[in-house]
Amino acid sequence: MWFRINHCITCISDSCRYTKGPWSACDAKTNTRSRMLTLKKGDASQCEQNKTIQKKCKKACRYEKGTWGECGPQNLMTRTDTLKSDSDPSCEHTRQFSKKCKSSKSGGGSMKNKGMYLN
Repeated sequence: MWFRINHCITCISDSCRYTKGPWSACDAKTNTRSRMLTLKKGDASQCEQNKTIQKKCKKACRYEKGTWGECGPQNLMTRTDTLKSDSDPSCEHTRQFSKKCKSSKSGGGSMKNKGMYLN
């Protein structure tokens, strides 16, 4: 009978603690942002003094959600969202969503309808 033992002999990351610096602005070419980590606690001979981490940027187009309109003749209601001022100016200034109106029937289950993005 064989047993697999998961044991890390060289794992030292748990003993290294870092101070996190602020996130950089988004790099448009790579769609990433970065931050510097500086060693706060741990053995300097076994821990990196400074590390840089990267992650993907959030979407450049951020919107303020509008309110849902009344139910229309095709059993749909719409909402228009407006571009937030700190978003990329090349984004669409508004976007519109549409979803089915909730059914007034109590058929034993709830109807959750997902909205659709309209161009």
